[in-house]
Amino acid sequence: MLAAAGLAAASVLWTGTAQAATEANCVVNAGSSGCTTATIPASSAHKINYYVEGGFFCAQADFQIIDAGNKVVVYHRHVGGGTVSGSVDGLYGSYYLRIYWSCGGASGHISNN
Repeated sequence: MLAAAGLAAASVLWTGTAQAATEANCVVNAGSSGCTTATIPASSAHKINYYVEGGFFCAQADFQIIDAGNKVVVYHRHVGGGTVSGSVDGLYGSYYLRIYWSCGGASGHISNN
């Protein structure tokens, strides 16, 4: 019985740590001017993918991808009423997306897959 309990405890320890988040989202609510995603690490290919929609109230927003460690903006862009997407290469840390200068309805996400 004691050996079975020890084996069960060992199997719990063997499962390892949780994997890092692969996507983070945010939405600019009506009456707000911006939002910020959670932080995610860059991919093993050293990049972060982004997708941002300009929104429907004022159909515009600016966004930044920011290094969470040193707060340096590694990418910045404006989006109108449409959408933009792409990736930022050469990244080695963890990053978050900040959408601002919007009057609601804008949204976006970043991913490392």
